[in-house]
Amino acid sequence: MRMSDIPLSRVMAAWVAAVIILVVGTIALAIFGGGSTESVGPSAFSRSAIGYAGIADVMHRLGARVLKNRGDSIASLDPAGVLVVAEPLNAPAQRMSTLMNAHTVLLILPKWTAQESKKHRGWISDATEVAVSTARSAAQIANVDVVRVPRVTSWSRNEIGRVPVISQGGVQLIRSSRLRPVVGSDQGMLVGELRTGARRLWILADPDPMQNHGLADPDNAVFSVALINALRGADGNIVFDEVVHGLAEKARSPFRLLFEFPFVLATLQGVIAVALLLWATVRRFGAPLPPPIELKSGKRSLIETTANLLDFARHRPIVIQRYVHEIVQDVARQLHAPAGLAEPALIDWLRHTARARDAQIDCGAVVSRTDELVAAGRGASAQLATLARDIFRWKREVTDGGSGYSRIDRGDPQRGRQGGRRTG
Repeated sequence: MRMSDIPLSRVMAAWVAAVIILVVGTIALAIFGGGSTESVGPSAFSRSAIGYAGIADVMHRLGARVLKNRGDSIASLDPAGVLVVAEPLNAPAQRMSTLMNAHTVLLILPKWTAQESKKHRGWISDATEVAVSTARSAAQIANVDVVRVPRVTSWSRNEIGRVPVISQGGVQLIRSSRLRPVVGSDQGMLVGELRTGARRLWILADPDPMQNHGLADPDNAVFSVALINALRGADGNIVFDEVVHGLAEKARSPFRLLFEFPFVLATLQGVIAVALLLWATVRRFGAPLPPPIELKSGKRSLIETTANLLDFARHRPIVIQRYVHEIVQDVARQLHAPAGLAEPALIDWLRHTARARDAQIDCGAVVSRTDELVAAGRGASAQLATLARDIFRWKREVTDGGSGYSRIDRGDPQRGRQGGRRTG
């Protein structure tokens, strides 16, 4: 099939459909295309074993205001709040420098790297320890040394007051002369503090107590909550920076405002108004309804309407029967039939008169056949219409002259004009 063989209407319909799909898709992307937050890494959105969605949910349930920030985290931080920077692997140095300038920061060093599970969405299939140099580079702002020891039997200093349980692999610790130990032992510090003026930085060397897998132990959950509460002031919020995990939010679309409170109320009102307008104006779908039939004036229209009404009421047999009998009575009046004759005697008189006038139709047979059909209930038969035409022709033959009319009616106008006669 050639393109020229395709109807133009189909081509236009295809183009219109394509344009509608593109417009709807563009609006949907503008509204909902803010970037995915799905992650199996060390993110507050992650529910995998090495994620931080668990501690974020625990703090939220305890009444703290928790933000998972994908933009300017420092601007979202309260004066009494704490900024959590969890395992900033490969984070830009400029971004890290900006975050470390916040008034209160909890920096968690990386320890694990994991592979995403192909069987369970949001899970990890395996986790391995990162190199010590990787963990050290994440804390380069404090110039610390990272070490790993098989175990720690006791903490000689613990300002948190809660003891964590680290059972996965060895224990990761930090050593630095610049840091003040908050939780530590003679082997190194689990939590160290660096103060610079009014700014306070805490470094959690081993992330296990605060990660999702570590919170399965109640001691770790209590330790993590106490650690965060020791940093934040009264009613201070907790801001997890997610830009360091590559989850930066894209520029906000103005279309998204239409679906956010309180603007969503105006959007709903607009949708309802459009729906009511369509409901009030669109009566039906498909081809337009034909206009109502115009009522015509005049005798012909009146007769046709009356005939249709009689036919609709199924009175046609009775009407034809009365018509046949009235024709007989009318002809009798025109021919001055003797008064007082009953119908059988009147029909015999008309038969005799009709033969004298050379009529070809027997009125008596027409009357008898009509009565039989009506009595038998076959009123819808086409025979009744034939009988009505026969009685009308009989009237013309008797009143206008049989031979002359009959020849004209049979299509012989020349002989009709010659032999036609009018009998009164």
